[in-house]
Amino acid sequence: MTLIDRTAYPKFKQFPNPKELAELYTPQSAEIKFAKSKTKSHEGFLSFMVMLKSFQRLGYFPHPELVPIAVIKHLRSCLKLQDWVKAIPSERQRYTYLQAIRDYLKVKQYDKTGQRLIAALVAEAAQVKDHPADLINVAIEELVKERYELPAFSTLDRLIRHIRSMVNNRLFALCSEGLSINEQIYLDQLLAVTNNEVNENATLNLLKSPPKSAKLSGIKLLQNKFDILMTFGDAKRLLRVRQVMPISANNY
Repeated sequence: MTLIDRTAYPKFKQFPNPKELAELYTPQSAEIKFAKSKTKSHEGFLSFMVMLKSFQRLGYFPHPELVPIAVIKHLRSCLKLQDWVKAIPSERQRYTYLQAIRDYLKVKQYDKTGQRLIAALVAEAAQVKDHPADLINVAIEELVKERYELPAFSTLDRLIRHIRSMVNNRLFALCSEGLSINEQIYLDQLLAVTNNEVNENATLNLLKSPPKSAKLSGIKLLQNKFDILMTFGDAKRLLRVRQVMPISANNY
């Protein structure tokens, strides 16, 4: 499963069934009237309606060639247009149509203001969430709530990974600053290569070793591993809730 599949980022279903087509892509009379007022040809009319219904479904404007054929055929049928009428607008038409659709739906284009909005929210969420998919979902939810057009998934992915990296580095720095000399020495020794069986319990091998089995004996070994790890320093002190300094807008 890819990262985008783990998120709430909307995507077309390539083969929607008749019920889905009827419920999601059938234009309303007011929408038809609006589209006609903004276009001058059958091709423009169909292209405009495809863009409008696609945006309503996804929250962003997909490239015209990525719209499923079934969706275009359904709209062509609803609008009583001939099969030869195409749904690919020119670049100039596409720009004009998307501006009109944004105004009609009262949504804002994703811009620096929208970026700063989600960056601040994601930076806060990254202190308790780590998986990029969870943080992307935080951003999507906020953009939809504030009536912003969603940017390309790659744009969200890059921003979220950058913020996540910055927040994690700051959290690591805060914990590192709280380590005593003895704790620093202990951590350094975790990476030391040793053939001593006794010291094997205090090396990185302990951290990365999987549970032996799902049997009682395996559970006991896992509990023992946990107990050993809990002897390291004052974990509660190091993991105590700390306020991470806000990330400057100049950093993203």
